[in-house]
Amino acid sequence: MSFRERAAWVMGFTLILTGGYYLKLVIGDGVSPSSAAFPFVIGVTVLSIVAQVVLAALSPREASSPVDERERLVIQKAANFSSYVLATGVVVALGIFMVSEVGMQLFNLALISLILAKIAEYGAQIFLLRSRV
Repeated sequence: MSFRERAAWVMGFTLILTGGYYLKLVIGDGVSPSSAAFPFVIGVTVLSIVAQVVLAALSPREASSPVDERERLVIQKAANFSSYVLATGVVVALGIFMVSEVGMQLFNLALISLILAKIAEYGAQIFLLRSRV
């Protein structure tokens, strides 16, 4: 498994964990989205930094190597795919906002769209790296 694939796995799990915690706070516990956003942002930041430092420490040579052409293509294709996920989520969020006019619901749906888009991007990277595109 390449360094980029391991990084994609770690970041995907980080977003699933922190995004799930955010949803638990907002939907399950009834915490306001503005109060739940702070632990989400701090959690993503801290877990991402720690995970990347650990990955780099475990394989410093791979971590410092530049992205090759195949990996660059994989990253571009995955980002392209995730842009459709994000755009779809934002359009749905705006449509729901036009009907309900609830600003916090728009915020939640836009944030969830962003989280899902990043998870889709990391998932696409993993898939494409494993399929040897």
